[in-house]
Amino acid sequence: MKNIRRLWSLWKDSGDASLALDTLLVVPDASASLAERNRWLVEVAYWLRRQDKAEKGQDKAKIGAVVLEGHPEHVRLKAFLKLLEQRSDVKLKIARLLRSILRDNDALSLLCDTGVATKPSFFGEISERIRHRLIAPPPNQPELAVLFALGFVGEHDASWVHDLDRDTLIALHDLLHYQEQTVEASNLFKDISEAIHILISYIGASGLSYSVRSRLREVSGQHSPFYKLGRLAEEILKDEPRLNEHVYQAYLKDFKDVIDACYIACDDVYSHLDENGVSIETVFQVETMRLRLARVEMLLQAWLYRDQLQNYSTLVANLILTVQGHRSVKRLAEQSFALLSRKVVERSAEAGDHYIAGTRKEYFAMLKKALGGGAVVSGTVYLKFLIANLGLVRFFENLLLATNYAGSFLLIQFANFTLATKQPAMTAPALAQLLDQTHTSEGLKNFVDRSMALMRSQAASIFGNLVMVVPLVILIQVAILFIIGSPTMSAIKAQAILQTVSPFSGALIFAAFTGVLLWLSSLIAGLVDNWFVLHRIQDVIYYNRRLNIVFGQERAERWARWWRDNISVVAANISLGFLLIYGPAFMAFLGFGLDVRHVTLSAGQFAAAATALGWKTFLMSGFWLGLVGILLIGAVNVLVSFSLAFNMALRSRDLPALDRQRLYRAVRERIRADFKSLIFPPK
Repeated sequence: MKNIRRLWSLWKDSGDASLALDTLLVVPDASASLAERNRWLVEVAYWLRRQDKAEKGQDKAKIGAVVLEGHPEHVRLKAFLKLLEQRSDVKLKIARLLRSILRDNDALSLLCDTGVATKPSFFGEISERIRHRLIAPPPNQPELAVLFALGFVGEHDASWVHDLDRDTLIALHDLLHYQEQTVEASNLFKDISEAIHILISYIGASGLSYSVRSRLREVSGQHSPFYKLGRLAEEILKDEPRLNEHVYQAYLKDFKDVIDACYIACDDVYSHLDENGVSIETVFQVETMRLRLARVEMLLQAWLYRDQLQNYSTLVANLILTVQGHRSVKRLAEQSFALLSRKVVERSAEAGDHYIAGTRKEYFAMLKKALGGGAVVSGTVYLKFLIANLGLVRFFENLLLATNYAGSFLLIQFANFTLATKQPAMTAPALAQLLDQTHTSEGLKNFVDRSMALMRSQAASIFGNLVMVVPLVILIQVAILFIIGSPTMSAIKAQAILQTVSPFSGALIFAAFTGVLLWLSSLIAGLVDNWFVLHRIQDVIYYNRRLNIVFGQERAERWARWWRDNISVVAANISLGFLLIYGPAFMAFLGFGLDVRHVTLSAGQFAAAATALGWKTFLMSGFWLGLVGILLIGAVNVLVSFSLAFNMALRSRDLPALDRQRLYRAVRERIRADFKSLIFPPK
């Protein structure tokens, strides 16, 4: 056991461990294997990044007493360069080693592909990034991208490289060219030129592809800026930079104008997607083009202005960031799904705005809708009991239960009733849209007013659902008792149902899981709505030849319009019905024993069980605990689904860092000052 702990400790420490300085001064020969030379350079990067507490006493003696200011890496690098000035033999050996590393490692993969998606599709790139995340490349792979991936693993590496001062950059430049022979000359600028050509060919192919070309307004073929890039690049890069020539400057200006036009074209594609549905693959393609355009600009800057050493540190810092970002699956997903999530959120906000009651008239209308929703759920509860008592195999039982839920939710929707817990996932995006204006006093007031109206509307919906579902379920149970002489369930089953809503039975965890399912249903609704618009299903229905022959053009048009207006609510209600049944089944398959606790459904089952037990129910502790549990279930359902939807709405918008405490404080102050308005709308 002691050996295992020691090995584990060594394994943890090895992540940031580095060689001693004396070991690093034993420099491999320039003719050594590429793996050996690359590993030495990686170890230098680790030594520069090491923490002070890990420094050996002998290293401190060589470096001298130094006060660490700014980046500690700068101090170590300067000390290392100063030490080499005193050891000309080691300096020459390192200079030759560095030149051999640059010569024998391919730079094009680093300059062209690093940080830019190399796979043609989003999901292909996801799998590639997961592989890179789990499996580090071997140091004998002859690519500079591998050196960057192995050496620059610290979160501050890009920062300290970017901030290198001019004197240090000059010292590094002098080290690289120290006693350089003609045969050792670097191909850096040739590689940069080739990289720009390759990047432009990628950009042109993407920009002229159907998925992009078909979404551009009044720009196509030879008039497309993506078509012009290659020709201008040929003129700029065919010789050495001629910055003093007017013709050359004119080419540079034209090239930069075309680059700007490419960015504008990318924005046009986004606008088209925003209006006509979002395609993840197209967003991925456009994001990749934008990254390549930015890389072309940076490489061209370094190629043109070769004497400005700061351009190199900026380029290297950018490459470090992209190498580290290329390992991040989360970053790729955020980039590609940002537009889609905004589209989904905006659609939810449009629907959610109808669920917020600002005036007394709207409040009472919301209450009446909630009463109707509670009435429908009372029937849903007994249909569930009936299906469960049929003794069907699990497959058909789950299918009927899901259909029961989905049908009930659709009935509530199209009868213009309300199910309380469905609201938060819709209302949160509507509230998040007001955050843009919260920096002003008027905007903050509007946000607080809307927040109060939202909480008031949610309370009214839950109250209306429960006030209707509980007495109706009791009446139905009593009627069944009089008709057939026995309740719909045995005493043992009724007691078990009471136990399911107790706060001590795991009901609150299950309620949180249900909140996640409620949010997922709203997400599915937005995705289905986007798919409907993206693939122009409304037009497919309207122009369908057979529909027009059988039902007529007018009816086909009416159906197409109906589906466009209602596809999201149909998807939300059907998906919620199936999620409430198959969500727990899927989690059980994964080994998690989760169940659903929906406040209105749970209240209906609780009322049915309590009625089946008779008057003795009031003497049971489980009854009173169940009452508390139902209220807590409602609160958790609402809080979880609202929080998830609100967080998604925040992430989908390009908002600055928000002072959330200021918003929360403003809402709390309003509640303290006017608590009554939290329950009932002001006149």
